[in-house]
Amino acid sequence: MKCFLFASFAASVVAMHQWDVNMSTTGSCVPPGTCTPPSTKYHMQAAGPKPGNQWNINGGFCGAWSTQQGALSVGAWISQDFVRKANGDQTGIDHNMHGDTKLGYEVMPSNVAYTANALKLDAVEWDYMQPAPQASKFKAWLKSHLVKGRAIVWFPLCKGDPHSAYPGSVPNGGQCDHVEPMLGIWSNHPLDDATVYDDDVILHFSDQDTEPYYRPMSSLDDTVKMEVNCKNAVAGFGHNEMYPCFDSHVTYGLAVTGLQVNGTVPVSLEVDITAEPDVREHQRAKKIHGTATVRGLTSGSTYTLYRYGSTADVPASRPYGLHAETSHTFVAKGETYTYADPETFSSHSATYYVAAVGTKD
Repeated sequence: MKCFLFASFAASVVAMHQWDVNMSTTGSCVPPGTCTPPSTKYHMQAAGPKPGNQWNINGGFCGAWSTQQGALSVGAWISQDFVRKANGDQTGIDHNMHGDTKLGYEVMPSNVAYTANALKLDAVEWDYMQPAPQASKFKAWLKSHLVKGRAIVWFPLCKGDPHSAYPGSVPNGGQCDHVEPMLGIWSNHPLDDATVYDDDVILHFSDQDTEPYYRPMSSLDDTVKMEVNCKNAVAGFGHNEMYPCFDSHVTYGLAVTGLQVNGTVPVSLEVDITAEPDVREHQRAKKIHGTATVRGLTSGSTYTLYRYGSTADVPASRPYGLHAETSHTFVAKGETYTYADPETFSSHSATYYVAAVGTKD
């Protein structure tokens, strides 16, 4: 998969990156990608997300899967099904893509911010309306969020793809073929140095295998001709997702910064699956074990970790316990606390963890 594009308004939808549901990758690093982190003095990585596989139907769920990974970095598991459904009621744009108002639409630059907001994710969107070419400033924007441990949803081009996005889905004239999460940075320079160095390395996932991919920041941009940094990328499914480049002219991205809940401390979430059962293809949902890590704690203080079973149940502020499914109170012994939740939840759910000072209110 990747994302599907329209050949024209009148033409039928063309499948750009929809893999057969029975296909899978080899489980090894796909060249020219690199799957070993560099040896640098400094690094920062968003906690929670792990490499894995998106749903490869209905245009491809690359945007939904990438948003799902961003949500994990701030304490929430959100099924790819629910990510799409979050944007079904968006008005004022042309939805020239797979989906409808009931099932929602593919996550593209035209609706990624709306989708995140509907899921109660705090996020900062890249200003794609600024003057082109945007590559240099976009890299600085990427670094400014990656050094803070934030996950980024980015929209790259892939070698061999037509770079012909759905009409209206790429504002201001950019292009993209795929959506991926970007999750970390490695540098030989202190992370409070905002300068983008050629040897700064980022981490991204392909959405199509279980390998992490590491890339020099200097290698990330290219034109739609793909003859510079992505010249040696291998075209085709199972290859070009592992070594994409963003459009140096106009590009797109969204940094997930937290949940829309006031008065809390940061939480990230790990789950014990890398491929969510595709309920839209009638696969049976799985029970997931979640492990939440709470950060920014004061040793000796009491905190409560709340779990919610839907986006609607997540409160904007206190009282946090009113619609919580479960709660767990603990006394911090350091700056972080990890909680392996003994109660599972369904893979086909929107499950959020929120932590705050004090006992259950």
